[in-house]
Amino acid sequence: MRKPSRGRPRSFDEDAVLDAVMRAFWEHGYEGTSVATLEAATGLKAPSLYGAFGSKEVLYQTALERYASEHGNVLRPDGPAREAISEFLYEAADQFSESGLPPGCMVSTAALALGASQRGVADRPARMRSETLGGIEQRLRTAVTEGELPDETDVGALARLFGAVIQGMSVQAIDGATRQELRGLAAVAMDAWPPRGGAGR
Repeated sequence: MRKPSRGRPRSFDEDAVLDAVMRAFWEHGYEGTSVATLEAATGLKAPSLYGAFGSKEVLYQTALERYASEHGNVLRPDGPAREAISEFLYEAADQFSESGLPPGCMVSTAALALGASQRGVADRPARMRSETLGGIEQRLRTAVTEGELPDETDVGALARLFGAVIQGMSVQAIDGATRQELRGLAAVAMDAWPPRGGAGR
């Protein structure tokens, strides 16, 4: 986020404005959030908003980091991997359908439909999704090493399955899926966990 400019103190609550910006991008996506949408959400005119925080792209990146900090789902690094990943999926289902918040995941869906000219905007959420996928894969590799998963488990494919389920739950939440329905998806996804004595391919 840009450092505040020197001069007259701001006449608005910066945290409240950034929360409003985050919710606008979360609910409408990057392209769907117009200048008018941001003005209506924050109560500020575009010159004041952009003068304080930067361009729309900078605002989006700031909102994305705020979302990750306040609403991001974290994969537990300790305990059995199956238990940790199951919790991760169920927590995502609950978060994506939480009352009072926009449905779905801002990281999963807010910038998926951008054209080539806006790849800079999409790069950060893509990296965040990649980091999540990498964390799941590393957890699975450790599970193989520790004997929780069979040696022949295709950990890359299994990690991508769980990642796809998370993104799919986000889309379905936006389309109106209930918490119970999303939790059902999480349960079915965990059925793909290879048994210790079976093949993982």
